[in-house]
Amino acid sequence: MSGHSTEEHFVIVADARRRRTRAEKEAIVAELNAPGATVSAVARKHNIASSLLFRWRRQFRGKRAKAASRSRSFVPVMLAAPQSARATKSGSPEGMSSGLIEIELAHGRRIRVDGSVDVAVLRRVIDILDLR
Repeated sequence: MSGHSTEEHFVIVADARRRRTRAEKEAIVAELNAPGATVSAVARKHNIASSLLFRWRRQFRGKRAKAASRSRSFVPVMLAAPQSARATKSGSPEGMSSGLIEIELAHGRRIRVDGSVDVAVLRRVIDILDLR
């Protein structure tokens, strides 16, 4: 005998990747919104790499932002005519605030402007911040 066997050897390789549906991925990412939830804890619970969870979160956030930007519109605001009030020692009229407006955008971003802001510039700033 030549020492060679005529038996064939087969190696079975199991696919280590788990295929998850979009709904499963979104449900796992939604678990991050729970109070006290961390990426590493959710990843361990589902036996996935935390980097994969970050990727899914970024992927779904991008699609939500695109959908939100399509439906974005300005809300009309009616303001009462300013009253001619006496100036206080600080220089601002009595009973009047500094005229500061706070605008909250998606992803928790905020813009604070006063009444003298140029509307065209404000729109450009909001558009730029919504893209990021």
